[in-house]
Amino acid sequence: MDATTSHERPVFPMRVNIGPEQWVSIRPIERADASALSDFYARLSPESRRRRFLSCGGAPIPLVRRLAAAPGFVGILREPGPLDGAIVAHASLLPDAPGSVEVAFTVADEVQGRGLGKRLVAMVLERARSLRVGRVTATMLVENAPMHHLLVGAGYAILADRIDAGVEEIVLDSGAARSVAA
Repeated sequence: MDATTSHERPVFPMRVNIGPEQWVSIRPIERADASALSDFYARLSPESRRRRFLSCGGAPIPLVRRLAAAPGFVGILREPGPLDGAIVAHASLLPDAPGSVEVAFTVADEVQGRGLGKRLVAMVLERARSLRVGRVTATMLVENAPMHHLLVGAGYAILADRIDAGVEEIVLDSGAARSVAA
């Protein structure tokens, strides 16, 4: 069940069911989330960290603080068990040029493939549009097909899709929606 107003603007926290007795509460990130965000990145598998940071290293503390202060969203797991209340998803928007932001997404290994990435992509692109940002850039390893498909299928005009040295950069026009076949 998702909470929205009659104008389809999300009401936070948004509740997303991801399995029996499991749901994720998505809300805007807060500076106070920095420690929990650091824990989240530390729990990721080496492969998920590689996909998120384009390297095998983790997120250094200054970067985590910057991510916690930037516009974005966190997904908080709600389930009986030891991870109840833990961050299991993160999406960020970081300015990279005038009128442009870089977006990045991460979903915890144990909850991948349950629709959180798709929800986060939609929310971040809507947030970029509400901030009146025209260009949204996402950089990923070329083998990260799930992220590529989420971005290309998000319904926004693609301004560029470049591949160089195993890294793909997709640039979307956050103000221009396009028709996407269902």
